[in-house]
Amino acid sequence: MRPLSRIVLTACLGAAAARGETAPPRRVAAATIAPLASLAAMVAGPEWDIRTVIPPGVSPHVFEPSPRDVRRFAPARLVVAVGAGYDDWVGKLVAACASDAVLHDAGRSVGVVSEDGGDHDGEIGHDPHWWLSPKLAGRALAPLAERFSRLDPAGAADYRMRARDGEAALLALDAELTALLAPVKGRPIVGAHNSWAYFAADYGLENGGAIETVPGREPSPRDIKRLLDLVRGRNVRVVFAEPQFPPAAARILASDAGIRVALVDAIGGVPGRADYAAMLRFDARAFRKGLGTP
Repeated sequence: MRPLSRIVLTACLGAAAARGETAPPRRVAAATIAPLASLAAMVAGPEWDIRTVIPPGVSPHVFEPSPRDVRRFAPARLVVAVGAGYDDWVGKLVAACASDAVLHDAGRSVGVVSEDGGDHDGEIGHDPHWWLSPKLAGRALAPLAERFSRLDPAGAADYRMRARDGEAALLALDAELTALLAPVKGRPIVGAHNSWAYFAADYGLENGGAIETVPGREPSPRDIKRLLDLVRGRNVRVVFAEPQFPPAAARILASDAGIRVALVDAIGGVPGRADYAAMLRFDARAFRKGLGTP
């Protein structure tokens, strides 16, 4: 995200001034992306209003908060970030617009970090797309429960119980996806963005390559040629686009290679994939169909 604009900072000041005038009916927490909001809601329960900072369909790499986004974000007492360099901008947003909030680095809570600020997409343990592994997502719930418990000690037992139940549900989801993807195990994924390292590792797929290797940068002719060589050499039948990224490059690659374009979604938050489990089921079905036996 670009540095906070003057308009956003002005909206922050206005939201801060009005914060005490109309208190929201429930406690507010926020997460930078929809999957984290869904995970936080598993733990928080009905006493919390869980809001998403980045609207569905918008890439976190180009997101610029509007004044409306700021007003929704300002009352938050807890802000959950992906971490590992994915959404470092949220620290400045919290300091400027929600200074009473606690910032929780969910990636660090499951051992995913990127200390040097570099691009580590595809590197297990440093790649920030850890939420696409239900096992890692399950591990993130207990630390979230502790965050909620410190903000609301009277509800601690409930937060911890919901975290345990949520982790069990996510392990069941993982088993479901393992069975669904077993017939395409070992096949390569070529995607719009290098988002799928953890998902591929969990389900025995090959993280074959990405169209956009650097966030926010269109692929060069050399990048397209490299992917064409991979597609032809491995008999890849489909390239997977994502709604947060421009579709033109995926269509060009598919046209040049004579293959199809299919949709997967690493962020969701829209009908049909609104919550975490629905999103991953959508993705698993898309990968199963796209990678299916010729």
